[in-house]
Amino acid sequence: MRYFRESMQNTMGLCQYNVRPFTGLEIDALEEYDDQLPSPVYFELETLLAHTDDTDDTAGAFRQRAEELARWHDALTRLLTDPRLKNTGADEEPYSPAVRRFLQGAAGDYHRHRHGYEYAVTVWALGLQAPTSYPPETRSLHLASRELRLWD
Repeated sequence: MRYFRESMQNTMGLCQYNVRPFTGLEIDALEEYDDQLPSPVYFELETLLAHTDDTDDTAGAFRQRAEELARWHDALTRLLTDPRLKNTGADEEPYSPAVRRFLQGAAGDYHRHRHGYEYAVTVWALGLQAPTSYPPETRSLHLASRELRLWD
């Protein structure tokens, strides 16, 4: 199952916002976008990082994921300029509210995966340079306990 088809399960939520549904042309464009995505779209960083003993296998997996992300980026870029997504409503936005909502979700998903990939590559590469001294991941500061944490 692909991103658009999965997100279609949530389109009933569009009705509560008084948003017109996707047109047939928009659905065709979004399904074509879905068909261009890597399969599976989601991947586990731990799976890639677990193979650090074999540098060639991990490097190959990272190269493959980079190619998949490049295809995903290209598909999303093409979708943004697809004439079938042109807004035909009265407002001056380039996309209808339903398409706008989908595109924001798709772009957010792409950027989350790209960020995760870049983080995995960084951890792997730095781990090769300093395998026993690379610090654990932290994202926040908890002043009361005087520590750096992954989650606040």
